[in-house]
Amino acid sequence: MNLPPPAPATTIAAESRMIAYSSGNFGKALVFGGADLTILYLLTDVLGLSGARAAGILLFAALGDLVFDLLAARLVLACRAAGRGYRWTVAMAALPCAAAFALIYAMPALGVQRIAVLAAAILVFRSAYAVVDVPHNALMAQVSRDSRARGRVSGYRLFFSTASALVIAAVLTPMVQQAGRTQQFGALAGTGIAIGLAFATTMLLCVWASGGAGRGTADAPQGDGIRVPLRDPVVLGLGALALLTGFAMPCFGRMLLYLGSYVVGRPESVALLLTALTLGQFGGVLAWTMLSHRFATARLLAAGHAVSAVGLLLFGCAMPWPAGQVVCAALIGFGFASVFMLPWGLLADAVDVVEWRHGRRFETGLFAFYLVAVKASGAASTAMIGGVLNLLGYVPGAVQPGIVRIGMVALGLGVPLAGAALALLLLRRFTLDHGRHARLLRAIARRQGATDPVSGLKRGLAKSSGEGETVAGGDALSAQARQSMSRSIAAPAAARS
Repeated sequence: MNLPPPAPATTIAAESRMIAYSSGNFGKALVFGGADLTILYLLTDVLGLSGARAAGILLFAALGDLVFDLLAARLVLACRAAGRGYRWTVAMAALPCAAAFALIYAMPALGVQRIAVLAAAILVFRSAYAVVDVPHNALMAQVSRDSRARGRVSGYRLFFSTASALVIAAVLTPMVQQAGRTQQFGALAGTGIAIGLAFATTMLLCVWASGGAGRGTADAPQGDGIRVPLRDPVVLGLGALALLTGFAMPCFGRMLLYLGSYVVGRPESVALLLTALTLGQFGGVLAWTMLSHRFATARLLAAGHAVSAVGLLLFGCAMPWPAGQVVCAALIGFGFASVFMLPWGLLADAVDVVEWRHGRRFETGLFAFYLVAVKASGAASTAMIGGVLNLLGYVPGAVQPGIVRIGMVALGLGVPLAGAALALLLLRRFTLDHGRHARLLRAIARRQGATDPVSGLKRGLAKSSGEGETVAGGDALSAQARQSMSRSIAAPAAARS
């Protein structure tokens, strides 16, 4: 098989823009990751809500996520049609999102315990975050079109996310634990305000420093919209991957507070385990990023799930051994680096695949679709944890019976293990590698440069080489795809949403 020639070296300016763009993940992970890790514990052990009530609030938030990202996508598309690009939208939404985050962690100090007020504050935060998250993620498809460079961008993004995880482990998590023990909430409110300000500052600097990424593409290109082709195998595969990534894998981190406090009886070990998890992710970022230039994204993602599964099994065996648990947490973090980093590169490549197969470039739509699935499933996972704990008889701050401790282990280790196994099966269906992606880009470029769209498509197909397989092993250049593409090009107006 003849491989494409190597891509030209990335200029220093382009690499700097990729790093500047990726720095936004520090701020995003600081607020969303911090809330995701601590919100359930905040509701149960700080505010004193039952597991059922906390689960109800988070389930309500999960339902909100089903629409927030879609509404945010519509807003982004409207802004782009008006000449306002992704960066402008991120800048406008950063301060409201920061204020909403700070309000959540100030609620204990304000004496707020009404269910409706708590739910409203969480919904406001998640809706404002969606207006930041959708355009920032969609911008990744414009930062670079090369799949190898996208692997580096995914690595940069996770590096900044992991750096924020250190702040969460060292500052926010201990502060929430302390507030639960002492019922002193002033420091927690101050921490929430400080993290909100750090988020807003990071996002504003990100959009300023990444100027030039996506320049000239402020208008929605080639029929972008939120009505993505859900029957396309690559879209279905990404949706399933998003559900697994959001629901199953984060259960380990969400349950660490409970595992440390009630299962092993070492609450002080939680911060150390989170730090080990984060340091393992740092090592994983470096390793997976270097490997992404040589190996297909889907293969590395499958390897990350396998490493995570091994670490989870060893963590369960090392429950009585504190030092062993720290080592296992680092190994889990190493695998999680791939699990949470590489789907974004896979998603950016899928934008190109869908553009080829359907004649429309669903940048905003596909990223919004993925975000809806991953965030809604994440909120549903947290709600499921609260509901299960309530059914088992969990009482905050008390000595837990054996059935509750077993349930905590099942939630923290069993659920992500099952998710890793299912992901390994799913990723066997993804076969798009760097060579096929490069040929796909050349075919798209030839088609776009042709004077007559249909004849240009035929010339591009005649000159392209390789099968261009995608999810389910289907040919990207299959007869059905060619006919569908020809129809959508010949009648673009009828295909727009």
